[in-house]
Amino acid sequence: MPCNCCEIENNTFTEVEAKANLRDYRRRGPAKQTRLILAAVRSLGLKDAALLDIGGGIGTIHHELLNDVAREATHVDASSAYLKVATEEAKRLGHEAQVKFIHADFTDVADELPQVDVVTLDRVVCCYPNFRELLKAASSKSRKAIALTYPRETWYVRIGLKAINFFQWLRNNPFRVFLHSVNEMEALLNAEGLEKVSVKQLLIWEMALYRR
Repeated sequence: MPCNCCEIENNTFTEVEAKANLRDYRRRGPAKQTRLILAAVRSLGLKDAALLDIGGGIGTIHHELLNDVAREATHVDASSAYLKVATEEAKRLGHEAQVKFIHADFTDVADELPQVDVVTLDRVVCCYPNFRELLKAASSKSRKAIALTYPRETWYVRIGLKAINFFQWLRNNPFRVFLHSVNEMEALLNAEGLEKVSVKQLLIWEMALYRR
């Protein structure tokens, strides 16, 4: 992310959108790709785990995992609107005391954060031009596992992301989405001591679980 990523995220991911996402979550539960992350984390068999959710949006992952897997969570997000909605939902669910909310680009504050058992990144890698910096920082915080979702490397996803970026350009919005090499991401995480143990695919999204 550029150094002014919080400003970019605030202009792109608004409170109106965040509240709409929360309504969908309350009606339908977690999005399909998020369910894959939740199932992957639960497959680890952890109890009383510490969780770091990078780019956590409305907080779906910790809203769910604090019920059975995690005892505490840290939610880092560059969008103040999404953090506001996530904080309000945590209060409603009785999770407020278990979650630390941080408004920042994760790569700017990673060195200040403690290690946790599990790190999650749901549809976050595609928002970073420099995925290497992001994943290295994320892996440095994980004692046991990382679960992430990212766009699949297919022809129709490539076309779709190009179309999204074109319309962002027309609107003079500097936010862009990226399709990073899955092989390069895996090689980086392998070098950081993590091994891929599970992969699940949807039409657009892919979920991968890495363990130490």
